[in-house]
Amino acid sequence: MKILLTGSKVDYGLAMSYQRAFKENNWEAVIFPEDELYEEELRFAKNRYLRGIFHRLFWKLFCKSINKKFIETIKKEKPDLIFVLKGWHFSPRTLLEIRKKYPAIPIFCFNQENPFNTRNLSYSNSWIVRSIPIYDVYFIWVKFLIEKIKKAGAKRVEYLPFGYDPVLHYPVKVTAEEKNHYGSDIAFVGSWDKERERWFNYLWDYDFKIWGNAWGRANKKLQEKWQKRAAVGEEFSKVCNSSKIVLDILRRQMIVSHSMKTFEIPACGGFLLCNQGEEVNDFFKEGEEIVTFNTPQEMLEKIDYFLKNEELRKKIAEAGYKKLVDSDYSYTDRAKRILEIYKILI
Repeated sequence: MKILLTGSKVDYGLAMSYQRAFKENNWEAVIFPEDELYEEELRFAKNRYLRGIFHRLFWKLFCKSINKKFIETIKKEKPDLIFVLKGWHFSPRTLLEIRKKYPAIPIFCFNQENPFNTRNLSYSNSWIVRSIPIYDVYFIWVKFLIEKIKKAGAKRVEYLPFGYDPVLHYPVKVTAEEKNHYGSDIAFVGSWDKERERWFNYLWDYDFKIWGNAWGRANKKLQEKWQKRAAVGEEFSKVCNSSKIVLDILRRQMIVSHSMKTFEIPACGGFLLCNQGEEVNDFFKEGEEIVTFNTPQEMLEKIDYFLKNEELRKKIAEAGYKKLVDSDYSYTDRAKRILEIYKILI
């Protein structure tokens, strides 16, 4: 059995994790590299500023050839299932054409963002919203959006949380030299945004390292904490295993749920401290397997407390890891659920 999976072929990306997960479930998964194809369309714009303008104004035009290649790939690969991640590059017209040409192939979508957040092109666009009724099943990572997606015309909506990839997320032993390089009292791994900067403005006086992209846009004091690059794959695990506390700041659209880091940090053996998402405690016990906070003051109080209590910190990190590996939180488990729904439909 074969799945055509859309996304990016970046090693640490979600599409590659799902490709491995489907393989673990005895399905072949072929990736249609929509992200890379879009970048090729913009290759003529060498200047970052110009790329941004062309992206905002002409994204539909740049997606035209991608849609054509998508249909050609379906004809070539003859998949049993099409699994679209987000669907940013695909027009409703293209999806309807696929429906007409290949009525026996179910089309699923998993959106890892809020599909209705069209004000920010990084998260969604008008095509995504208009395509909701076309998919056979629409998977979403957060429960509160389920009813809204149904009202938008979805045939079937399924809750599908994020997870972890054992190939990417696992504890590693670090040398003294690596601990000095990757370690700190507090670590954060992720890209800049205004929300996160507001939280981190309370951490200027701490031993704090930021690993991620675009932190050159932050204020000067936070730029001093920035390591000038991201930490992915084994480096991410080295940060988790070298740092005393690993922060996760849920963005506004995720504060009612959880994030990828909810699973990835415990999977690497890190001590997770995050702002309270409504669904985080569906997966881990507060104060026993992870620790959460609601306000900047509470964040600082818990940071100070756990920096002084090393044994308790290690006990919670170990409990979080054990809970994770004993549960169905891996992407292999998530893929199994997707395939169970596929079998019901066919």
